[in-house]
Amino acid sequence: MDSHRILTPCLIGTGTLANPRDMVRAMETIEALDYTYTVDSELISEGRVTLVKIMADAESATILLNGCLFLNVMSFTYLNFFTDEEGVARFELHCDGTVLGITPVEEPELRPSSRPIIRLMEDGTFDTQSFVTMDDDEDEE
Repeated sequence: MDSHRILTPCLIGTGTLANPRDMVRAMETIEALDYTYTVDSELISEGRVTLVKIMADAESATILLNGCLFLNVMSFTYLNFFTDEEGVARFELHCDGTVLGITPVEEPELRPSSRPIIRLMEDGTFDTQSFVTMDDDEDEE
């Protein structure tokens, strides 16, 4: 069968993402993480934080403070991901000599229960009113 439609990439276990929507979707798989922040291959900062908000907004900054990461994928040119021997996907967000390395960790208790994780897309190609909140099981009752 001869298909004339353009196919989108299918990335399994490893790949590079440059589309902000794809970058947000990849980051939605994480709540708590270990991070490294390097500039021109020099380690600037590292630690363990909770991913509180993910956005694609041309006007907002990526901010890490008080153990919380507010991640704007528009702060980065592209995202590389790969899966290690244990099956954990690791991420590297790149932009002009800086790399934010992210390794997910299983510690949801890092996130205060009163602060939901918010996924927000703000870009002309997305519905700017849409967002997804990750609910805890206990919130459903």
